Amino acid sequence: MGLLAGLTTFFLLLRYTSADLPPDFPGDETPYRVIPTGTVKPANLTGTYLYAYLECDKNFGPGAKGQIDDAVLVANVMNGPDYVVDKNWESVIDQAASQGKKILGYVRTGYLGVSQQQFTTRLGSRNLADWASQIEQDVDKWFQLYGSSLGGIFFDEGWPECGPNNTYADLYAYINNYTKRKHPGAYTVLNPGSTIAQCYEDTMDTLLTFEGSYETYTNSFVPNDWTPKDPRKIWHIVYNVTQEQVAGLAALARSRHSGLLEITDGDQPNPYDTLPSDAYMKAIIDEVSGGKPLINNPAKVTGSYVAGVPNNALVSSSDYSSVTLTWSSVENALGYAVYKNGIQVLELPASLTRATIGMLEPGSSGIAFEVRTILASSSGGSSRLISASTKSLPENGTITNAGFTQDGDNVVYTADILMPYASVRLYIGIDQDQSGAQPIHGWPIQQTGVDAQGTALSQVVNYLVEGNDYYSAFYKYTGSWNDQDKGNADWSWSSIGVAHQFQSGYTYTWNVSLAGTDAVASQYLIQGQGYAPTDSLCMGTLSTYD
Repeated sequence: MGLLAGLTTFFLLLRYTSADLPPDFPGDETPYRVIPTGTVKPANLTGTYLYAYLECDKNFGPGAKGQIDDAVLVANVMNGPDYVVDKNWESVIDQAASQGKKILGYVRTGYLGVSQQQFTTRLGSRNLADWASQIEQDVDKWFQLYGSSLGGIFFDEGWPECGPNNTYADLYAYINNYTKRKHPGAYTVLNPGSTIAQCYEDTMDTLLTFEGSYETYTNSFVPNDWTPKDPRKIWHIVYNVTQEQVAGLAALARSRHSGLLEITDGDQPNPYDTLPSDAYMKAIIDEVSGGKPLINNPAKVTGSYVAGVPNNALVSSSDYSSVTLTWSSVENALGYAVYKNGIQVLELPASLTRATIGMLEPGSSGIAFEVRTILASSSGGSSRLISASTKSLPENGTITNAGFTQDGDNVVYTADILMPYASVRLYIGIDQDQSGAQPIHGWPIQQTGVDAQGTALSQVVNYLVEGNDYYSAFYKYTGSWNDQDKGNADWSWSSIGVAHQFQSGYTYTWNVSLAGTDAVASQYLIQGQGYAPTDSLCMGTLSTYD
């Protein structure tokens, strides 16, 4: 049998806007994402029901779902675009775009690394310039992979405070202009998921300033302390809304200057994992008519890209898939542009004098970088090229030096992860009968190669640790798959506690308590996925199945 690749490749990650994460974090790996919403014109509330998910083409048929022809859909392949085209996603995105729907690519901005969570880039950095670098590269990768079918970018985890001298708001505005200049007509949305300062009004086309339940929206809503010039500037998401509450909620949203209103009857832990009924969707369509989002033009370019300045840019560090450049600030600079092999790959504000270029091929040499300064007026110099290279991966793969120590029920696992994966997971198995007398139950992860009879090898696991330095949890497999099942394995996990995860450089550490479980510490597997070829390091028993 073949595993359902979509369960591990085509999932849509939810947006977490507070420290209180839902208890079943892996539950976000549903094969579709529901986004019901609306748009508004200045004079009256208008809108539509918006949603994006794999195989959505099967649901744009007769009835209320089939009436949606001006929708905006948010696509999230791997907490962003990933590094190669996903053919399943490409088919869905192309079909939706051909029907007139606007597809937004999901880009994580990590609250710029300054929130309480102190999120890091995929390369493990909290540096503001590194966050800006990753964000812009993800934007370009979306358009590179999915081309004209993409209609814009959904910037998630937006930091809502202006920052010293408007540093954070200005950076988002800079990223917005970069996006719109390189990809004309792009619609941009910033999602802080909370109230936001007025310094952000002109940073992006739309600001998502509420994401919460019907109860919170009606009883404890906190508004912005400013009113937008155009209501289409503001987007609200409200979940756990009954069909009978739709009309009243639409009126309430109008009074709160929310031009985009997203409503669903789903609830936590995942409000977006089910598609509402035709009757529910028709109630929204009847209450909130279709409209178009406001898409602004980028600010005009006021300077020239001057070669030869700065004159001291250099490679400050490099690893297997990235190169970091640094330089001194240039007087009166409006910004800096970074080029790779003659093609612009980044543009940063004058306050940032560092750039990290990722998604490079390991073992590359002779990569030509250049940094140019944007100046109001200046005569250009000659190009100053900087040669860079990346490290070659070891023969044993991207996950190395794995091991564990055990003290009673407490187990500490460690491994070096050499590529900046979107997702790094620790799986743990149990003792199972390998004789064939009893079925082997759990989540199967296929390994490279076959046995002597040509049968595929896999490790079957039963527990999972997933998260980040700020929050990481322990899950138990609750699906029904076993090795005698010829169907696809079902991705189904329940939270059973917290398991702390830490990252320092390449090294990941997991502290896991196995108390109250039948997990066996030595039966483990570490998997990296996203922004590099998926790799698994199997440290447990391999099984065979047809």
